[in-house]
Amino acid sequence: MKARRRQTAKDAQPAPAAPSGRVRVSDHALFRWLERAGVVDVERLRMALTVALDRAYQAASKMNQEELLILSGGLVYVVRDGTVITVLSDDGRHNHGASLARLRSLAGEAQDGDDVG
Repeated sequence: MKARRRQTAKDAQPAPAAPSGRVRVSDHALFRWLERAGVVDVERLRMALTVALDRAYQAASKMNQEELLILSGGLVYVVRDGTVITVLSDDGRHNHGASLARLRSLAGEAQDGDDVG
């Protein structure tokens, strides 16, 4: 029996050509469109991510840190006060103490533009 490859949104249709106009779509607007148009079940994804990170979070939270990093699947999850505030590529910055300040800065920049509701 031949295995079927799961079709993704990327497979569904080719990317359109770049528009000649000036309108751009922000990441935030794209995310909200995916959510509100019903393309992506955001709450289902949120729950899956919560479940995936919960074991690591429970272990790390015993250290009573307000901010921590969870490394998983080639990504760095920045957690502040029990909330994942951003996700970064695992490029090794987390290996150095000075990098934590940079991660805090990046996380703050990412959080400032996010709409929680």
